[in-house]
Amino acid sequence: MMSGICNIDLDYLRLIVLDERGSGKLSEIPDDVYSEALEYLSELYSEASSIDHFMTERGSELLNEIESVQATLQDITNQRIRKIIKLAEIQADCGKTDKEELKRMLPPEEEMYDKILLAIGECRKKFTEPEFLRTTKKSAAVNQQITARVDEEILSEDYISDIIPHIDDILIKEAENEPKSEFSRPEKSGGIEYEPIYIIENIDSFMGIDGRIYNLSAEDIVTLPRINADVLYNRNIALNIGIGK
Repeated sequence: MMSGICNIDLDYLRLIVLDERGSGKLSEIPDDVYSEALEYLSELYSEASSIDHFMTERGSELLNEIESVQATLQDITNQRIRKIIKLAEIQADCGKTDKEELKRMLPPEEEMYDKILLAIGECRKKFTEPEFLRTTKKSAAVNQQITARVDEEILSEDYISDIIPHIDDILIKEAENEPKSEFSRPEKSGGIEYEPIYIIENIDSFMGIDGRIYNLSAEDIVTLPRINADVLYNRNIALNIGIGK
């Protein structure tokens, strides 16, 4: 576990996997288990990408732990998704619901459950109802929703401000959503400089200071963060092939 900052570690996540596999129903897990797990994973990435652990035994250990955490989170998610799909099938077929099990769903799982139920219902209608009947029902439902929405808007005291947003807000949102060029020059204080290198001999996988995992072999040509590249130069593992070098 990482320096006591995060309350979740790999052993805890593996216990959740065992609970899910050992029960036919959803296990009760904390609402923040995924956010805590992702925080834990971020801490591992941060430590693994530090130049202090570059090409060291600790760096390899961190990469293995990152892969194990990701695989365990995937296992937990898959186990729970299968159970939620089964619950939706039972609800759609028999109209029966295990309320206690529904309470154990996390908010995103509840949203997924509702969408699965809706998808099953829509699919069955396509196979069991004539098209003209489905179209008639859909048009009636849409008209009803539009009428209700218009009535609600007209009765609202903020009707005018709702339909005429401030131009300042629009400009701010446009500025926030304006795409940034991936080729923008990094600032000296926080940007990472890269340079092309030629790998002379096989090396173990490592994480660069940019958080990427590199799997390199002899004769590979790759662009690496300059700080990581310098270490390889000093160890005679790589050559700088940049123009003018």
